[in-house]
Amino acid sequence: IDLAQLPPAQADEMKQLVSASDFFALPEKLVKEAPKSWDFQYDLEVDQGEQAHTVRYHLDAAPDELRTLTEKINDEVDPD
Repeated sequence: IDLAQLPPAQADEMKQLVSASDFFALPEKLVKEAPKSWDFQYDLEVDQGEQAHTVRYHLDAAPDELRTLTEKINDEVDPD
């Protein structure tokens, strides 16, 4: 999601969620030890120009703040 393409209030909310999740301090992997075939795996990259970070994760293994960020991104991508 390109935040420049979002209305300012939505872009600010996304920035706050990234900050609240302490995204740039998260490990590169937050995956379950024995995932099931139905456990969706996410790859999320955040690029803020001077820094970029990618995290691969399962929702069940992610902290609450990252889950909230993921839900918001999913709502933006598929608003229905």
